[in-house]
Amino acid sequence: MNIKDDRIEATLLTFKVALDVKGNIWTDIGGLPLQEIKHIFKKPEDAHVIRILIREGTIKLQSIHKYLEDEITAIHYVE
Repeated sequence: MNIKDDRIEATLLTFKVALDVKGNIWTDIGGLPLQEIKHIFKKPEDAHVIRILIREGTIKLQSIHKYLEDEITAIHYVE
């Protein structure tokens, strides 16, 4: 039995760790720009929750980015 899924999804926040062909490791933090929230979420209470989620999530992801950056630097320094 195949049930159709009618959910609508939006990517609010992303974090990517990538390795390019030259062997460089990099990270990317992205997602819905804060200034777009009010255009997408019409209810003020929904927009407020989404804004906090994106803002706080970005802060946490930036600390992960910094941690990984420091670890990679340390590995290169030791080698």
